[in-house]
Amino acid sequence: GMTVGCIEVLILQPFNYAKNMVQQQRSISLSPMVMYRGVAANCINMGSCTMIQFAVGGKLKSMVLGDNTSRNLTLAEEMSCGIGAGTVSALVGSPLELIMIQQQRKGGSAPTRIANIIENPANVGRGFVGAAIREALWTCGYLSIPPVVRRTLMESYPETFDTNDKA
Repeated sequence: GMTVGCIEVLILQPFNYAKNMVQQQRSISLSPMVMYRGVAANCINMGSCTMIQFAVGGKLKSMVLGDNTSRNLTLAEEMSCGIGAGTVSALVGSPLELIMIQQQRKGGSAPTRIANIIENPANVGRGFVGAAIREALWTCGYLSIPPVVRRTLMESYPETFDTNDKA
């Protein structure tokens, strides 16, 4: 997961940079040295958030099921677990994104940007609510909806979708 996440980040970093500059009404540089500022923080963010989402999502599902592992989670339970997992992952992802964006805007090393950010402790939570909502919805979409769709297909059309692989 970390390798694929890093490959994705390396490919998409120039687009991420351009999006951030447009949002901040700043000029866009075509220099790779500028476009790839913050790429290390972004790679760490992608891998760690995905890992957290899977781990927390699995733990939440286990907690909801308790000892009754013979039943399926309801749609609301599945979605709540995905939303919870995404929200928790934003605790790590949001500060890492802040580091990346500050490196893109101002240059400098990650330690320099971290030092600037923590000069005012309130900065650490900057952007958390937006990141939490985004990650909650994204995680719900990729961790919670597929099992529900798979189960629905298998129950509604058992002759066509008789295995998990087919559904």
